[in-house]
Amino acid sequence: MTNFRSFRNGDSPALADLWNRGIPDSGAARPLTAHDFDYHVVSRLDFDANGLIVAERDGQIVGFAHAGFGPDEPVGRPNHLSFELGTIAMLVVPPGAEDVELETHLVLAAERYLRGHGAKVIYAGGQFPLNPFYWGIYGGSEYAGILSTHHGFLRAVVRAGYQPVSETALMEADLDQPEVREPRAPLIRRVARVEVIEDALPDNWWEALAIGNYRPTCFQLLAKADDRVLARATTWDMSWYTRRDNRLRLGLIAMGVDPEHRRKGYGRHLVAEILRRSRSEMISSVALQTRATNIPALELYQSLGFAPAESSILYRLPAHLTARADS
Repeated sequence: MTNFRSFRNGDSPALADLWNRGIPDSGAARPLTAHDFDYHVVSRLDFDANGLIVAERDGQIVGFAHAGFGPDEPVGRPNHLSFELGTIAMLVVPPGAEDVELETHLVLAAERYLRGHGAKVIYAGGQFPLNPFYWGIYGGSEYAGILSTHHGFLRAVVRAGYQPVSETALMEADLDQPEVREPRAPLIRRVARVEVIEDALPDNWWEALAIGNYRPTCFQLLAKADDRVLARATTWDMSWYTRRDNRLRLGLIAMGVDPEHRRKGYGRHLVAEILRRSRSEMISSVALQTRATNIPALELYQSLGFAPAESSILYRLPAHLTARADS
């Protein structure tokens, strides 16, 4: 018989062990220690023990699901959550054959928690700002859905009737490969300069909770004439958590170009400069991600040496099924 209960102090060693067995090799931090799990998940300000549902059999933890909410306003009042949108942020079961009872009841227990707090729409996976946990230890440079190789999680939500709503492409640049030549670089350097801000403040309090401790660095391409920001991006140190390949890795996020200066090569130039600086600092890889439907962005990154590493999918529960956990 399987017993489903809320998280208790002392569960972290077993949950970390389950994580290391049930999470895919690529796209996630492994191995995690109990301390890592406590630090990155349990100690977050928005953590609620009732939202982390643990499954036990014969006194042994055999699975868990973790449900939560995003911020009311990522750039507004800190520590205020919005309870209308909720998500099953994580579901981990042992690898191997599917366990229908275990997976089904974990999903329903997570839905029950979300509905009990007022959720009207329920997702599975996470996408900013509905990514309450696991940014940094799951997915690429951001947490944006369920990894394509995370079979237990995918199997459980698809069986439960969730539908895909968006796909994200996770890409990485192997900096051991030769640098891609930038023909327009000399021209752009005449009119613009790169400014690097070490240990930069995150853009909002929600981002600060996730990666504020991992040395965010802000890169800005500034016009020499008036210091106007032409393009901007942020990197953070993903090497704080071990991945199977043991490579030193940076995450690249928040890439943007001033709308008035798009299609002038500024975004490409800034990313190329970030890669050049990363090579000089002995970084092995730079990871980024973008919507799988954003073909121009995919082609741009591929031309700079980025290659597909993984994909992730965000799921949503159809409206007519959201009330099933109320009974």
